[in-house]
Amino acid sequence: METFHQAVVAQIDPNKLGDLKSCCYVFPTKRGGVFFKRALLDRFGRQNFILPTILSIEDLVQEMTKMTITDELTLLFNLFKVYQKRDKDLTFDKFYAWGKVILKDYDEIDRYLADAKKIYSALQDIKEIDHVFGYNDELRDIIERFRTLTEKQEKTKLLTEFLKIWKEVGNVYGEYQDVLLQEEKAYGGMLYRSLAEVLKHENFDHKYSHYHICGFNALSKSEEVIFDVLVKAKIGTLYWDVDRYYLNDYIEEAGDFVRDYAKKWPDSVWINADSLRHPKQVTVHAVPQLMGQAHLAADLMSEVVALGGKPEESAIVLADEKLLLPLLYAIPLADQHVNVTMGYPMKATVVYDFALSYLELIRRAKTVSGDTIFHVYDLRPFLSNAYTAIFHEGIYDDLNHWFVQEKKNKVSLSALLERLNSQELKELLSVGQEWSAISEGFKKYLTSVFYHFKSLEQGVADREFIYFFLKSLNQFNDYVKNREGFSIRLIKKIIQEHFRSLKIPFEGEPVKGFQIMGFLETRTLDFKNVIILSTNEGKIPAGRSLNSYIPYGLRKVFELPTFEEQDAIYAYHFKRLMQRAENIHYVYDNTVAADSTGEVSRFVLQQLRRYKALPNYTVSEKLYEGIIPPQEEKNEITIVKDEAVMEMLGRYISGNEEGKFLSPTSLTTYITCPLKFYFQYVARYSEQDQVEEDIDARNLGIVVHEVLEKLYTPHLDREIDSSQIKLLKGLVEKQLIVSLEENKIIQPNQTLTGRDLVTKKVMEQMVHKVLDLDIRLAPFKMVGLEKSDYRYQVSLPSGQKADIGGTIDRMDEKDGVTQIIDYKTGKVTLAPRTSLKLPADEYVSTYFEKPALKSGFQGYLYALLTRGHVAEQVRIGILSMRHLSQGTQWLRSGNTVSADIIDAFDAQLKEMVQEIYNPQIPFTQTEDVAQCEYCAFNRVCRRV
Repeated sequence: METFHQAVVAQIDPNKLGDLKSCCYVFPTKRGGVFFKRALLDRFGRQNFILPTILSIEDLVQEMTKMTITDELTLLFNLFKVYQKRDKDLTFDKFYAWGKVILKDYDEIDRYLADAKKIYSALQDIKEIDHVFGYNDELRDIIERFRTLTEKQEKTKLLTEFLKIWKEVGNVYGEYQDVLLQEEKAYGGMLYRSLAEVLKHENFDHKYSHYHICGFNALSKSEEVIFDVLVKAKIGTLYWDVDRYYLNDYIEEAGDFVRDYAKKWPDSVWINADSLRHPKQVTVHAVPQLMGQAHLAADLMSEVVALGGKPEESAIVLADEKLLLPLLYAIPLADQHVNVTMGYPMKATVVYDFALSYLELIRRAKTVSGDTIFHVYDLRPFLSNAYTAIFHEGIYDDLNHWFVQEKKNKVSLSALLERLNSQELKELLSVGQEWSAISEGFKKYLTSVFYHFKSLEQGVADREFIYFFLKSLNQFNDYVKNREGFSIRLIKKIIQEHFRSLKIPFEGEPVKGFQIMGFLETRTLDFKNVIILSTNEGKIPAGRSLNSYIPYGLRKVFELPTFEEQDAIYAYHFKRLMQRAENIHYVYDNTVAADSTGEVSRFVLQQLRRYKALPNYTVSEKLYEGIIPPQEEKNEITIVKDEAVMEMLGRYISGNEEGKFLSPTSLTTYITCPLKFYFQYVARYSEQDQVEEDIDARNLGIVVHEVLEKLYTPHLDREIDSSQIKLLKGLVEKQLIVSLEENKIIQPNQTLTGRDLVTKKVMEQMVHKVLDLDIRLAPFKMVGLEKSDYRYQVSLPSGQKADIGGTIDRMDEKDGVTQIIDYKTGKVTLAPRTSLKLPADEYVSTYFEKPALKSGFQGYLYALLTRGHVAEQVRIGILSMRHLSQGTQWLRSGNTVSADIIDAFDAQLKEMVQEIYNPQIPFTQTEDVAQCEYCAFNRVCRRV
């Protein structure tokens, strides 16, 4: 296989090697120049000569204009300054996103030598824009893209702001270029245009005797002018890399550009691969998901080596950059060398996550009475980052345990510093909220992390990532220095947007081992073995998303590139890569998902249609279905009540452990699922407690219960009338704050805002509604609040007795009837009225069979616990905090509970408790799988 670079070298006269020193070879990319240099040395390495200058087109333009392309962030700041002169209210925060789009449009306009003023003046007529905003889909889409880059707002304001940009963008163009030239800065298109105009109108003192321009395809107008001037001056030669079939077949979009160049520059050197004459092995692999593709690529690499292929002649091409990390993890790096051309995305690094979590923590911190208050919600991502734990091992677990134990959703800096073992962390968290101090503290901490890794001779990749990040951060600091209006929020946003697009370059031997590269990085390169991943429609060619404010119609008129040209460019690079390959693997994701069509690219289908007709081509297709592991038999989990289990159950036996008893909740859990009862109340497994950032639903119920208890406690064992209850309403807010503080849900003297304030108001309303219900019920005598001293015992066959107890939210007495009321924050389901006609034992059985009736079960259990302690006539009610407007929902339609109902409940309760303690009856899973959906132990059971 003769590569394109070898073919270019073959054009060099061996007798004129001495002339090379004054020549310049120009390639689309730097990488193309590296491979050309290798090809040159392979052929003439034993002879003495001075190498020619080898440049990328971008380097050539910068060398000829004697200027350097400025980085994007600096360009954006300069563009912002120009815009701000026209709109004093404009902030960089609002400008940043759409400024990037305008900068990209300026760059493209200049590269294609278009008239910026004419382009933008075509959209300045307000009536015309108003018209197309209503009827033209294309411009409406552009305005909607602008809308997503700013904020949602009503149509008239949106149109007004959009028009303000368009009215100025043409004028800004010229002023912006003047500003850049004064500061000796430039974007790429600006230099290309400048060079094209200079070469057209002036005598240029060329540094090189001849320019060899190699491997280009779709040229911008400025490139076309530059090359044309060099060719006409007899100091430039163009080398085109093509294949006969798409050059001559006008249906082939891959040849759209080079066919025009063949007419314009007929004396060019045409290096024709003529690939259809040479045999190829082509395989199409349909593989599910990214990881499936990555692992298949790793297997194919091993297969290439096993069949005698050279890694240096092999490439894995990624049409989707998200495959880079899965691929690197899948490749057995110990077995073969790889060289990654693609940069490692900064957004995938630990240092990037560390920076964002730290900035968010500092941004949301508040200063109260001279102390900094952090949100626990913001602390957790910061504490869980690997770099945070370097100087305080186990910091997340240590502090999280403290948060949970103390029920903290906010924590002061002073309290936090007392618990930190690391001086580095103490300094980092104490920097305040000025960016200069934050930046210095942040850099100091990361530098400590860098040298920590270095001292241990570990974390080579981490050191590289930290170095690159700090280098970029220093540049960023130069931009914001002495600038106003840069809040921490804006700085975080810029770092998030700007740094996430950065790529950390890999360092390695570019011509050694398997080459891993992006699709467009393959330009001018040839490989014998090619594995292309993500050859899906929508990836090759890339989806049609035009990130521009210049609509398609104007692009066509002013000869700016559209998606049509983009597709033709992709087609050329795709088919050129196949020209000299002998072993080709197309791998695509055959699953339909948000980012995958599940269909192979039309470019692949076009190639297969051509390949299958050729006798010297072998084409095969392979389908890899997701391997579904054989279904494990769903063995029901059974816990036998052996000696150890019975010993654990013994804690509820009277006289064994003081204060231990079977509660109503534990018994309803047994009804729901005996196995869950075992996990939760016998083995005592529990979910990890969490601290909620806001006052959550669980806290809501606890606090409302407590507030009602505190309000009524002074009136216990007394009759209370409506006027006294009305007075209690004035104490609600004060008592609510006291309860929130005592339960460590809020900090003392904390000012509530946002959702916390709303939740507090909801709690107040709940308490007031309960009091309003009581006003209608009054007068009555309050005889019990949160009563927990009632006990009931069930005799067991062993002669022991099991204790049963519970806490009754409220008991009052009216007209000689004791009313037991249970407060519920969750859903309440009562037995249907029709069940009242059932015999007592059948009626009660429903409460032991249906978990949904747990509220009623608890009510009847409370009635059993209080029997003999209160009046014989008992009424049981459930008050749902979710549905306070319904009032108290009474069991048995508000009638008093008869003795036969209590007796029936007593009998069935004894039967159930004796079953719990029967060593012959194991704990088993519920048969109702629906109960497993939200169970804390469903991962153990693997039911859902």
